Amino acid sequence: MTRHQKTASLLTIILLLLVQLPLYMVYLKGSQGILLALFLLLLVAVSLYYGAVLGLLLSLIYLFLIGTVIFYLQLTEKTMVFMPFDLQLTEFFIYGIAILILVLIAGRIHELTMESAKQIHMLQRRVEKYVATDTDSGFDNRIRLEKAIAEEARRSDRNGDPFVFLLIEIQHFKNFKSLYGEKETHNLIFQLAEKINGIMRLTDRKYRYDENHFALILPETPSTYIQVIYEKLSEHLKEHQLLSGNLVTLQFKAGHYTYTPKTEVSFNDMVEVAQSESLINEI
Repeated sequence: MTRHQKTASLLTIILLLLVQLPLYMVYLKGSQGILLALFLLLLVAVSLYYGAVLGLLLSLIYLFLIGTVIFYLQLTEKTMVFMPFDLQLTEFFIYGIAILILVLIAGRIHELTMESAKQIHMLQRRVEKYVATDTDSGFDNRIRLEKAIAEEARRSDRNGDPFVFLLIEIQHFKNFKSLYGEKETHNLIFQLAEKINGIMRLTDRKYRYDENHFALILPETPSTYIQVIYEKLSEHLKEHQLLSGNLVTLQFKAGHYTYTPKTEVSFNDMVEVAQSESLINEI
């Protein structure tokens, strides 16, 4: 629990305790008191949700209207047939002060909650930044892939060179994991990542897209070279050595999207095209 959350929790307890006093006072006023209590709770709720500024503004307007009515009735010694007001000015003063104090406390709780939410969001962003590398493969993960695609598209637009986004799917991955276990699965991903690193260029960027997908960004690569890339991947990736020394044959599917400069396309569009192509393209 953050410091803001602890303070907000303490203020919430204080708010719940303090609100009992004016509620008890107006409760003794019968049906009129119920209405006053509802307005009090409504103003506190508004302050909790929207903050102290709006809560105070509405409170002052409300207190001005009610105070004017009470002052007028006591000055003229008249009564309201549909809603008799027997709240004295002294009681109203206490009631008004209580509302303002409760609204201020509720507004502060709102501020602390918002600050805590911002702090949590900032910490989440930091965590994402530091865990953006997949531990099994050493490749960056999907978080960085999306940013890298946008950066590469801007670079391609400036330089006029196309690039290829390539998606490689490990077939029957869940079966492999179920049959050989976690240790062998970690070894599989590690070896595949090593092989991909060994056959791709230093300028190519490699990612662990999800559990059974690798993604590659191949800068300055026209689509005419894609078949050569597929053949190279197939040649080096299909045979896998288990920790026991036994060899197994793996199956892969792959798809790609070739980005040409000044193309209006999103990351999700690229993934959709690559995945559609991978359904029929075994390497």
